[in-house]
Order: sequence, then structure tokens, then C-alpha cells
Amino acid sequence: MSRFRLTIIALVSLFATALLSLAVSRGHSADGLEQHAVRVFERAPDVDHWGRFADFLATPVIGTVVLVSLVFGALRGVLRRVVAGAAFATIAFEVSEHVVKPLVQERFRGALSFPSGHVTAVCATALAMWIALYPVLGYSARVITFAIGAAWTLLMSVAVVGALWHTPLDDIGSVLLSVGFVTAGAALLGPKKRTPVPPVETEPEPVTAGV
Repeated sequence: MSRFRLTIIALVSLFATALLSLAVSRGHSADGLEQHAVRVFERAPDVDHWGRFADFLATPVIGTVVLVSLVFGALRGVLRRVVAGAAFATIAFEVSEHVVKPLVQERFRGALSFPSGHVTAVCATALAMWIALYPVLGYSARVITFAIGAAWTLLMSVAVVGALWHTPLDDIGSVLLSVGFVTAGAALLGPKKRTPVPPVETEPEPVTAGV
């Protein structure tokens, strides 16, 4: 994946995150969507089950994904990329929890909720590991692993809403923030485009005619 493309994705995602955070901090939200989602899950008898499912998708699965990526990355010679990706995923989570949440001050059921730390952790980890392993994966493997990461993120997004911890808008903010920080990190550490060196022209040796 080119450094230019990663940079564009990062800038757009971070800009969208900033705009959404500003809107939410000023009291603007998708009330219709959020209230409908809360009403649907409030009537469900298994709110606690969603919470346990969200916890399972977080630390246990994240740890497994990172460990497998580290081993595979070491075998394929991209261990440094995997470690760097894990670091940027961690930074995205820390920014979500300790910077954005206190600044936005959006509360849901008494707790700061925007963005979701669970969704940020999962989305950032999935994307970071995918980008880190991208150079050593074939086309089919890239498609399959990307689909698995997207499904993992979607399941976590549904789980935190089902547990009545977050709203759909919190999930959207988490995804935007995760994509922004992870792609920014990948763009910063990615290889620069090499300019081909022109071939050195050599003068033909003079031919001396035989006498």
C-alpha cells in the first residue's frame, strides 16, 4: 500500500474524527438512530450477554491476534512492522480514552462514551496488523484477513451497543479515529518512494586500427 494513499486516508479520517467530535461535544447527535438502537436492545433480555461477548472480543481476541501476527511476522521477516503497528494501535486506544473522551464529554447512562474504547482497540488492532502483514500476504489472503477484521470490528460495535455501553455514533467515531491514527503511523514509517537512478553513460573506447 503506497505511502501517498495511506497519508490521504489518515488525513481524511482524522479530519472527520475532529468534525464529529466537535459536533458531539456541542450536543449534536443522531438522536433518531441512537434512540431506536437503545429501544431495540433495552427490550432484549440478554444485555449482560452482550457485555460478556464484548469483553471476550476485546482482550482475549486482541491478544491472540497480536501474538499470531508477531509469530507470522517474525517468520516472514516483517517483525518490526508488526511491532510498530501494535504500537500505533495502542496509541489510538490511549488517545481515545485519555484525550478525546475527556475533551468531548459525551455521556451515555452516566459514563463518558464517545468514542468507544472497545471498538477503537479492536478496529485499530485489526487494521494495524493487516497493514503490517500486507507486503507478505497474497491477494486472496489480503481480502480474507481484511474481511475478518471488518467482521470483528462490526461484531464489537454491535456488542457494545447491545450491552448499552455506547451508541452507534460512538462506534463511528471509534472507527474513524482508529483508521486515522493507524494509517498515519503506517505512512510515517513506510518506505519512501525511491527515485530511479539514471544509468551512467560511458564513452565508447576508441578503436585503434591495426597496422
